[in-house]
Amino acid sequence: MKIRFRLLVAAGLCMASTAFAAQPATAPLALVSVTPLPNVTGGDFDHFAVDLSRSRLYVSAETYGSIEAFSLPDGAHIASIRTVAKAPHKILLANGGKELLIADAGGAALQVVDTTRFKVRKTIALAPQPDSGTADRKNGIFYIGNGGAQSHQDHSYISLISLTKYSVMGRIDVPAGQLKAMVIDPATHRLFVNMRDKNEVGVIDLRTHKLTATWHVPGPSRNSAMAFDPKSGRLFIGSRDPGKLFVINASDGSIIQSLDIVNTSDDMTVDSAHHHLYITGSTGLDVVDPVGPEQYAVKQHLDTLGGKTSAYIPSLQRLYVVHTKGPDAAMAGLQVFSVR
Repeated sequence: MKIRFRLLVAAGLCMASTAFAAQPATAPLALVSVTPLPNVTGGDFDHFAVDLSRSRLYVSAETYGSIEAFSLPDGAHIASIRTVAKAPHKILLANGGKELLIADAGGAALQVVDTTRFKVRKTIALAPQPDSGTADRKNGIFYIGNGGAQSHQDHSYISLISLTKYSVMGRIDVPAGQLKAMVIDPATHRLFVNMRDKNEVGVIDLRTHKLTATWHVPGPSRNSAMAFDPKSGRLFIGSRDPGKLFVINASDGSIIQSLDIVNTSDDMTVDSAHHHLYITGSTGLDVVDPVGPEQYAVKQHLDTLGGKTSAYIPSLQRLYVVHTKGPDAAMAGLQVFSVR
């Protein structure tokens, strides 16, 4: 089925993007525009992928079953692709942006999609419910979580996918029913993964592919979002219900600080150039800054219309947040924020 891209003309763009008044000069972020997505009728968005070489931004709509494509930096909507995955979750660009890898929970597979014609080139079978993941670009490995409670198993896997051969290289057993966000510390060859149902963070040695430690996250937790700052050696964990940020010493797992943040945090990103941590959840966007030795505080809070999926692009100094149609918004849409 041929995909028809909907190119936006000037008049359409005026309707799609609405400019907003600037906030006070002390605020780190300012809302620039909102692009409506009237055809996305509900359900969560999950992950972004950024292609700077083609000025493209992609996001997965897991319930609607689409990959939504936008132009950069303005966030104008380009296309809605519903023919490549049933329930897309983590997405990753590969082969110089020519291919998009999609963790398809609806098909228990990783779909390799041509980004020119949006056709599935290859399907890699996985354990059920592939969801979150992270890439080791240097060594050409995509780590993707799958299995677990939603597939009626008492443990999960992290599958290792070769980014050159598009094949399964192996998998790591993890004693948890649900795996969420993952980050890699390249200096210590460790992967950190949220074991949400256990209220724990798993520490995996990437040289041996073994789980070497588990760190407890105070409950009630449901730890989902995660970010890592290699400069400070701090691991940031976002917990849900109530919303909490835990600042963890990545060398030993000790908790340095906890503070109240937005509820149901799903994404967080370290902006090292501006010394910000962006956290998006169901109740908005928090900008968290260091305010002293081993001390952090919420600098700014913004409404995201329920949007909890986000991506920060340092070279553009733009933060993109996508929200679904629901109690907080009559229509799905993409918000674009600029960093002052």
